[in-house]
Amino acid sequence: MTYLGITILGCLGYGAFFLVIGLFFRNPMIPAAIIYVWELINFLPPPLLKKISVIHYLHSLVPVPIPEGPFALVAEPTPAWVSVPGLLTVTAVVLVFASYRIRRMEIRYGGD
Repeated sequence: MTYLGITILGCLGYGAFFLVIGLFFRNPMIPAAIIYVWELINFLPPPLLKKISVIHYLHSLVPVPIPEGPFALVAEPTPAWVSVPGLLTVTAVVLVFASYRIRRMEIRYGGD
């Protein structure tokens, strides 16, 4: 059940980021690739920069720690009582922002 909860939180967190990317970029491939690379190399930045990543909070929740390799900079795992509400709060804020943005969008049928 823990891994299912972590998977759901991951879907919510990444879904929120990709929703924002889809709202602001006509071709979201490059920003999505940047987020992918950032999450892929998350073991390299200093601990302060790791905290702006979804994967840091998801790694904090796993019951069995995952080894990150010999070059990883170790960061203190965020407690579950901060990680779960933090991811849910970020998702809620992004959804409110996206709903505000989508209400202000203009559809142009003749432009294409």
